[in-house]
Amino acid sequence: MLSIVTRHISVANGFLHLIDYLALVYLVLLLWIPFFWFAFHPGIRFWRRVGNRAFWVALPVWLIFAAGIIMARRELFARRLERSALTWAVGGVLFFVASWLDVQTRRAFGWRRLAGLTELNPEHRLCAVIRTGVYGRVRHPRYVLYMLMILSMAFLTGAQAIFLLAFLSVLLYQILAPLEERELLDQYGPQYEDYRRLVPRFVPHLGRTPEAGISS
Repeated sequence: MLSIVTRHISVANGFLHLIDYLALVYLVLLLWIPFFWFAFHPGIRFWRRVGNRAFWVALPVWLIFAAGIIMARRELFARRLERSALTWAVGGVLFFVASWLDVQTRRAFGWRRLAGLTELNPEHRLCAVIRTGVYGRVRHPRYVLYMLMILSMAFLTGAQAIFLLAFLSVLLYQILAPLEERELLDQYGPQYEDYRRLVPRFVPHLGRTPEAGISS
């Protein structure tokens, strides 16, 4: 009987460690993104002159954030809120929605647009209005999935520091989205203005399908 209990505890601890590892991976992959785009969007004219070489700036930015997160991993998980069936359920739902949005944005945009090639090169052949998919529901599904993914990691781990990072991430995207929209309005003119009028920024209108979309 004792061995069975010990085995269950071991499995449970292994699962919790796996969740922590998953959270760390997503923080490494996602946390740096708004800081990079803050440097990118306001200076878009400069980066367009630089061309595709601008993406080399992303590598050191990512490496700095990745190294910082990995070095601070003990502090990130040091203090936790008590987890319950509710927090597990909320975290699981947020993770599922974020993963679904990830698939939908990749399907709608393709990796070249997602990488920002069309923003660096306004004459790129892929520059066009997207009229179907998740971009017909919200203007910034990628930003939504990034926010939801980090928030899901906060609920699943219970780590207070990750809740704080999730709050900071949400705040940054509220500031970043209008900056990008100003750039897109300058690039696409009335076409984007009409899209912005029809499609909400982050929260979709239920039961309503707009006509067109292009954003990040």
